[in-house]
Amino acid sequence: MENIKMIIIFVLLLLLLISILYHTYYRLNMKHITQQLEEIMNTTDTNQLLTVIAKQRDIINLVNVLNKLIKDIRLSHIQIRRINQNFRQSITNISHDLRTPLTTAGGYVQMLQSGVTEEERQEYLSIILERQNMVKMLLEQLFEYVRIESGEINYEHVPVDAKKVLADSLAIYYDDFNKKGHEPTVHLPEKPCIIQGDEQAVKRIFLNILFNTLEHGKGEYRFEIHESDGYIFTFSNTSEPMTKDDLDNIFERFYTKDQSRNKKTTGLGLAIAKEITRRLNGKIEAYYNNGLFSISVFLPKA
Repeated sequence: MENIKMIIIFVLLLLLLISILYHTYYRLNMKHITQQLEEIMNTTDTNQLLTVIAKQRDIINLVNVLNKLIKDIRLSHIQIRRINQNFRQSITNISHDLRTPLTTAGGYVQMLQSGVTEEERQEYLSIILERQNMVKMLLEQLFEYVRIESGEINYEHVPVDAKKVLADSLAIYYDDFNKKGHEPTVHLPEKPCIIQGDEQAVKRIFLNILFNTLEHGKGEYRFEIHESDGYIFTFSNTSEPMTKDDLDNIFERFYTKDQSRNKKTTGLGLAIAKEITRRLNGKIEAYYNNGLFSISVFLPKA
């Protein structure tokens, strides 16, 4: 009987000791975690995560949840910084794109106010009108992009003959290609290419890409349609060398390969084309291979 009492007392003391040790390590872990959290909160640009002194299941589960939260917060901060940087760059680009033609037009207005010949007067007025149209185009594309991105414009999803839309779009710019001395090569299938989309939206995609092709292409213009599980519309031309960075950013708003931004482009045309394509459940991509630049647009069949 005495031995049984001793065993019981021993077991109880052992349990008490284990409980004391557990709660001691528990408090040490909580204190350690609290100190780490304070360090992480007070330190910027750190990849530090929480650790534990002793492995206790509930503490480990808590630390795992907190570490996931810390990673999510860091990712959010990176995204916010990137958004702010892009916003500042966008404002800079808009300011530059507006200021440049307005400054040029202002200079020619001052020249008109001085003594000029009739021939010079007509030339200066033509340049002023061209700069005015550049500003108008920028503002219209900016307004259109904002409306598209905000979801303000609703697109239909009805059967549309995209081959006819492409042919009509090519007809609008056909003379412009011929004036550059390069008649485009066009390969279209005989049968209609019926996609599920919005006719005016599809036309905007094609016109924006064709305008970009005219402004930046060097020749060998080729436009064709291929059928897969949808329809792939390819626009190709020779161009200046394109880097991976150019291809990665070419559909970003205000991006232009011409860093001086002297060409008559806003950097919004392809961004609008990309956003509309996305809204029509399609996909748009750019490629560069051996001097040939291509943009392909995939649109699903009806």
